[in-house]
Amino acid sequence: MATADFNLGTTCRSTARKSLGLWIAMLATTVALAGCSSQPETADIQKDLTEAYACPILELSEVKKVDGAANGKSYDVTFTHTMSIKGGAEAAAKLFAEWSHLAGQQLPAKMALEQAQATGNVAAITQAEQQLNAMDARLVQIMPCETLEAVTRLQVMRAKADEAVKAGQNAAPVSIKVRGTGRMGKAESGWHFTGMPAFNTVEIVTAPATYPRFAVPAAPAATTNPVPMEVSGRSGMASSAEAIAPTGPSFDCAKASTSVEKMICSSPELAAADARTVAAYKAALSASSNPEGIKQHQAQWRRAVRDVCTTPECVTTAYQQRLAELK
Repeated sequence: MATADFNLGTTCRSTARKSLGLWIAMLATTVALAGCSSQPETADIQKDLTEAYACPILELSEVKKVDGAANGKSYDVTFTHTMSIKGGAEAAAKLFAEWSHLAGQQLPAKMALEQAQATGNVAAITQAEQQLNAMDARLVQIMPCETLEAVTRLQVMRAKADEAVKAGQNAAPVSIKVRGTGRMGKAESGWHFTGMPAFNTVEIVTAPATYPRFAVPAAPAATTNPVPMEVSGRSGMASSAEAIAPTGPSFDCAKASTSVEKMICSSPELAAADARTVAAYKAALSASSNPEGIKQHQAQWRRAVRDVCTTPECVTTAYQQRLAELK
């Protein structure tokens, strides 16, 4: 029995060594083939998308290359993927409800700050700034995403959530299916996108959920004694831009071609919101050390957030979101 056990152990060890050797040889072959790959594959796309969607509340899945063609030394690819909110429907409902609530409170708070600055009421200025800071801090807590693509996809989902709430539907967006196209180039570390891919929403998946209600973030009570003083605005950028913005839209309504543009032109409120947003955008451009990044973000927001709206409420939410980002 001992001899048999010994022989069995020797055989197992020998088989293991052979398997290990075979595995190493296969791995070396795979690495060599990957190194000389003539076109990007799904794994290359997923690697870049993982960085683009880096956010602790999001999960990337179902990445798939669906088409591609060589373009000189580069390669044009078409791909699909899904971005989901961790925690499911209840987590998504809580996120979008509180996010929309905070965004809805920011504009009145900014107007209160501007009024306090105009009258020189130090206590009221302090109160408004503290309330805005409390909102900003809470927004960072619930939505800690920093990359453009993560924020953009979440904004699209939030617009869908806002529409569901207004329609009295208990359904929260839990994931978004996206189709993208982009150009990839070969580097020492593999294939990577050479610029920002273009993304189009294929489907927003919803699940049953109840949207909670949230209270306005509290700020310490202000005293009523106005003290005249010269005040520089809170960051000074979006609030000043909003104050001087015209009431009409930023574009010629006679040339409006899309349903969203026509919707804006038919509503004085939306026209004013468009003007304020563009004024804030121009102020951000002039103050930024990376104006190209601001331009790309604005174009992406317009294409993927504002222009997918089908209701005035959705457009209003889109402008509120963008104003908050440009502050």
